[in-house]
Amino acid sequence: MNETRLTGLDDVLKRLEQVAEKVAKKALSKATRKGGNVIRKAAIANAPVDSGDLRKHIALRLKVKPGAIYCRVGVKGGAKKKDGTPYYWRFVEFGTVRQPAQPFMRPALDNTATTVLQTVVGTLRDEVARL
Repeated sequence: MNETRLTGLDDVLKRLEQVAEKVAKKALSKATRKGGNVIRKAAIANAPVDSGDLRKHIALRLKVKPGAIYCRVGVKGGAKKKDGTPYYWRFVEFGTVRQPAQPFMRPALDNTATTVLQTVVGTLRDEVARL
């Protein structure tokens, strides 16, 4: 009778799972970024132009956390007043007592939701097909 023993297989399987996780994380990150860029481009197109600072500061930030990959599309600097950042974006988006709202971020999301979904699904499909 012939007997064969494999040792170290657990280590190989663990490494294989780690590689699969990395590949999945990379594919999801790429798809999420592409979807976010669709929203970002729409927000830039919707933003009112005065000096152009508002459009220049619309950015995408990808977040990768355990169990979640997501992106944030917004204005760099947020609501804080910093040199060179258009802190006034919220006054434009939501309006003030004397200035009517000129929303540009929310319509960007609302108008591109189906395109974003198609972009994310298509990118994931392409990434899986490459494997």
